[in-house]
Amino acid sequence: MKSTVALLATLTGLAAATASAPALAAPPSPELMDRIAAYAAGFEAMRTRVSFAVDGRMETLDRAGRTDAVKEMKARIEGDGHDAKFVVLKYTEDGEDKTAEAEKKARASAAERKAHPDKKRIRIPMLAAEQPRYVFDLVEIDRADPSRVRIAFVPKTPADDAIEGSAWIDSRTGAPIAAGFKISKTPIFVDYVHFTVEFGAQAGYGAAVSKVVVDGDGGVLFFRKRFHGTATLSDYQIVP
Repeated sequence: MKSTVALLATLTGLAAATASAPALAAPPSPELMDRIAAYAAGFEAMRTRVSFAVDGRMETLDRAGRTDAVKEMKARIEGDGHDAKFVVLKYTEDGEDKTAEAEKKARASAAERKAHPDKKRIRIPMLAAEQPRYVFDLVEIDRADPSRVRIAFVPKTPADDAIEGSAWIDSRTGAPIAAGFKISKTPIFVDYVHFTVEFGAQAGYGAAVSKVVVDGDGGVLFFRKRFHGTATLSDYQIVP
């Protein structure tokens, strides 16, 4: 269950379906990358100052794609300006209440993070400090609204703290609209983990994550599992 709690806890903001121009595969302009970096910096700075509700559901699927287990969670991320605390409100497995156990796991995870503050974590590729690790390409422009562009990103060296995928961006502000990505170097026995993210909410800093969808597969020999998870994020509040 620990991995499920951690995964639901870190689900944070569906590639947009738009009519777009043919693929361009050209580097974005430095000015656009600067705007994107500035927005990413603001987004990152709010990481410990924002509070929001999380409503998550994780399904384990059999090889035919049928659901064989369901885990659901209601939680809240509470930022106080110094740290972000994950508070479990309710957690069930196939309808059985296991909130107390999930709370214990969440506390243990928080203690582990505090004990290892220098542990690597995945950071937004568009941050100015992260951009040198990646190759960026402007690959699509929305015909209906040319200010909406899709930018692909791939790490120069795959790593477990790097991601690859693409994001639709408002080129006027540098704000994200939607993104789809995967971890570039998955853990052993994990075939893939794909995320799609919608930025349909608003917070004090601008566009905020409203929905995350995660799909994955992994296992050993005949002991393999697929999973599908969703999380909706709402009720954003900012610490002054």
